[in-house]
Amino acid sequence: MDSKSLNELTLRDKLSKWFQSPLGKIVYAQELQQLEEILPKLFGYHIVQCGYYAELDYLKSSRVANKTILFLENSEFRNNIKKAIRTDTEELPIGMDSIDVLLLPHVLEYSKDTHKLLREMERVLICEGHAVIIGINPLSLWGLWQLFFCWWNKMPWGGQLVSVSKLKDWLSLLDFECERVNYFFFSPPFSNTTLLKKFLPLERLGKYCYPIFGGLYIVVAKKRVAPISPIKVNWKKRRTILSTEFVEPTSRTAIKK
Repeated sequence: MDSKSLNELTLRDKLSKWFQSPLGKIVYAQELQQLEEILPKLFGYHIVQCGYYAELDYLKSSRVANKTILFLENSEFRNNIKKAIRTDTEELPIGMDSIDVLLLPHVLEYSKDTHKLLREMERVLICEGHAVIIGINPLSLWGLWQLFFCWWNKMPWGGQLVSVSKLKDWLSLLDFECERVNYFFFSPPFSNTTLLKKFLPLERLGKYCYPIFGGLYIVVAKKRVAPISPIKVNWKKRRTILSTEFVEPTSRTAIKK
């Protein structure tokens, strides 16, 4: 394994541990709250969560019966998680057109090959299936923090942040229709819970005054069905090559009686 891959695994492990910090727990709680408004409206037979940590269950509010968690092969894992599968995130061990809903919480920021992961997402989702993507908004206070802390690989700013506009462009190329974008967590990403409580008024103002500058976002996209062009049948009457009314004899030789 090369040094770049080792560094990526280290960042992913740091991200998993960051969710156990005070700020990480608050982020996880807010993300679950947002998903409570989204997942119950998405139906089907199979829903899959793909990420770097099996301990965080984002599928609690889903009504889909078959729930599965995919997590990176080298990530930490507890045995009490049901239906958790170790895998390579960029190569999903799932059949084509078999998943109704795919949830990607903070996966694109630390993906080894973002475009490959999105192609895998398109491959495993059924037609009219939904992808739910959670990420950090670079056009926010969180993005400003990333400018200062990315050099030291501090979490969760050690990865490559993806803006909503760029994500929409990528999804459009894969024939996905963006149905919904939720911005939330407008407070600065302070680790101190006391400081965070002082900025609670920003949460109320942000939703109405500057919603696109939320620190986190959730994008819901639907896989579109490629339209089938019907073969047009030409029902017009074909021209007759020969017609008894207008055809003249080729030979004018008189017929002897």
